[in-house]
Amino acid sequence: MLELNRLFLDTNIYIIGTQDINSDEAKILTAIGYYGKQDRKLESQIIFSAELIDQIRRVGKYLWNKDQAGLVLSLIFTRLNIHYVTPNQEWYQLLTEMRIKGNIPLEDIEIFLTAKYGKANCFISGNRELIKAIADFECLTPESFVKKYL
Repeated sequence: MLELNRLFLDTNIYIIGTQDINSDEAKILTAIGYYGKQDRKLESQIIFSAELIDQIRRVGKYLWNKDQAGLVLSLIFTRLNIHYVTPNQEWYQLLTEMRIKGNIPLEDIEIFLTAKYGKANCFISGNRELIKAIADFECLTPESFVKKYL
């Protein structure tokens, strides 16, 4: 079985998992300790970057309000085992190349780069077929991840 040293959870995992406690997304959040360390089943590092944080903040603020979005981010930073990725020169060069190629939607390029440079073992998202096609890491839907690892 694959070592799950580092996981990348896409924006939709945090949004759906926070809204629907019976969802596969919520099961994943529970397993990584988002709802409390007592429920943690996975000790994996969770990969983050400024882009992912910004997406969670923007979508959360749009769907809920700024206070709820802030609470979600607060729980992430206080309860999860974070591996933070800071863009470097190589990142920006690849970002420019990928924008020109156009093989990934613009809003997904930095998400892909976060998982890539964070050395993700697994990328979990509700809908990222394009990333799956070019990624050198396992890409699963929340349902597939729950079935395979939880």
